[in-house]
Amino acid sequence: MTDHTPVIYLDHNATTPLHRRAREAMTPFLEGQFGNPSAGYSLGSRAAAALEQARAETAALIGAHPAEILFTSGGTESNNAAIRSALAVQPGK
Repeated sequence: MTDHTPVIYLDHNATTPLHRRAREAMTPFLEGQFGNPSAGYSLGSRAAAALEQARAETAALIGAHPAEILFTSGGTESNNAAIRSALAVQPGK
Protein backbone atom coordinates (compact mmCIF):
# COMPACT_ATOMS: atom_id res chain seq x y z
CA MET A 1 0.00 0.00 0.00
CA THR A 2 1.54 3.22 -1.11
CA ASP A 3 -0.77 5.72 0.52
CA HIS A 4 -1.04 6.41 4.23
CA THR A 5 -4.71 5.55 4.57
CA PRO A 6 -5.23 3.32 7.62
CA VAL A 7 -6.20 -0.21 6.66
CA ILE A 8 -8.82 -2.15 8.55
CA TYR A 9 -8.33 -5.77 7.55
CA LEU A 10 -11.48 -7.87 7.91
CA ASP A 11 -10.54 -11.09 6.10
CA HIS A 12 -8.75 -12.94 8.90
CA ASN A 13 -10.80 -16.02 8.07
CA ALA A 14 -8.78 -16.41 4.86
CA THR A 15 -5.36 -15.30 6.08
CA THR A 16 -3.90 -13.17 8.80
CA PRO A 17 -0.59 -11.44 9.46
CA LEU A 18 1.80 -13.44 11.58
CA HIS A 19 2.18 -11.94 15.05
CA ARG A 20 5.73 -10.86 15.88
CA ARG A 21 5.97 -13.18 18.90
CA ALA A 22 4.76 -16.15 16.86
CA ARG A 23 7.33 -15.37 14.16
CA GLU A 24 10.10 -15.14 16.77
CA ALA A 25 9.06 -18.49 18.26
CA MET A 26 8.97 -20.13 14.82
CA THR A 27 12.21 -18.68 13.44
CA PRO A 28 14.55 -21.38 14.82
CA PHE A 29 12.43 -24.09 13.16
CA LEU A 30 12.31 -22.23 9.86
CA GLU A 31 16.05 -21.66 9.80
CA GLY A 32 17.48 -25.05 10.64
CA GLN A 33 15.90 -26.73 13.67
CA PHE A 34 13.39 -28.55 11.51
CA GLY A 35 12.68 -32.24 11.42
CA ASN A 36 9.88 -34.75 11.14
CA PRO A 37 8.59 -35.11 14.72
CA SER A 38 7.51 -38.68 13.93
CA ALA A 39 11.02 -39.72 12.86
CA GLY A 40 13.57 -41.34 15.14
CA TYR A 41 16.61 -39.32 14.07
CA SER A 42 17.91 -36.46 16.23
CA LEU A 43 16.32 -33.58 14.28
CA GLY A 44 13.00 -35.40 14.49
CA SER A 45 13.36 -36.04 18.21
CA ARG A 46 14.10 -32.36 18.85
CA ALA A 47 11.12 -31.36 16.71
CA ALA A 48 8.91 -33.76 18.67
CA ALA A 49 10.10 -32.29 21.97
CA ALA A 50 9.41 -28.75 20.74
CA LEU A 51 5.98 -29.80 19.51
CA GLU A 52 5.11 -31.36 22.86
CA GLN A 53 6.32 -28.23 24.67
CA ALA A 54 4.10 -26.08 22.43
CA ARG A 55 1.20 -28.47 23.06
CA ALA A 56 1.69 -28.23 26.84
CA GLU A 57 1.97 -24.43 26.75
CA THR A 58 -1.14 -24.11 24.59
CA ALA A 59 -3.08 -26.44 26.88
CA ALA A 60 -2.04 -24.46 29.94
CA LEU A 61 -3.25 -21.22 28.33
CA ILE A 62 -6.77 -22.54 27.88
CA GLY A 63 -7.04 -24.90 30.85
CA ALA A 64 -6.93 -28.08 28.77
CA HIS A 65 -4.91 -31.26 28.88
CA PRO A 66 -2.05 -31.50 26.37
CA ALA A 67 -3.69 -34.59 24.83
CA GLU A 68 -6.66 -32.40 23.90
CA ILE A 69 -4.54 -30.09 21.71
CA LEU A 70 -4.46 -30.96 18.03
CA PHE A 71 -2.21 -29.07 15.63
CA THR A 72 -3.39 -29.06 12.02
CA SER A 73 -2.04 -27.77 8.73
CA GLY A 74 -4.91 -25.48 7.88
CA GLY A 75 -8.56 -24.54 7.96
CA THR A 76 -10.05 -27.50 6.11
CA GLU A 77 -8.20 -30.03 8.26
CA SER A 78 -9.21 -28.10 11.39
CA ASN A 79 -12.86 -27.99 10.35
CA ASN A 80 -12.87 -31.72 9.61
CA ALA A 81 -11.27 -32.47 12.99
CA ALA A 82 -13.87 -30.35 14.79
CA ILE A 83 -16.77 -32.00 12.96
CA ARG A 84 -15.41 -35.51 13.54
CA SER A 85 -14.83 -34.74 17.23
CA ALA A 86 -18.36 -33.41 17.64
CA LEU A 87 -19.79 -36.50 15.95
CA ALA A 88 -17.64 -38.81 18.08
CA VAL A 89 -19.00 -37.44 21.36
CA GLN A 90 -22.62 -37.51 20.17
CA PRO A 91 -23.02 -40.59 17.97
CA GLY A 92 -26.25 -40.80 16.04
CA LYS A 93 -26.71 -37.05 15.72
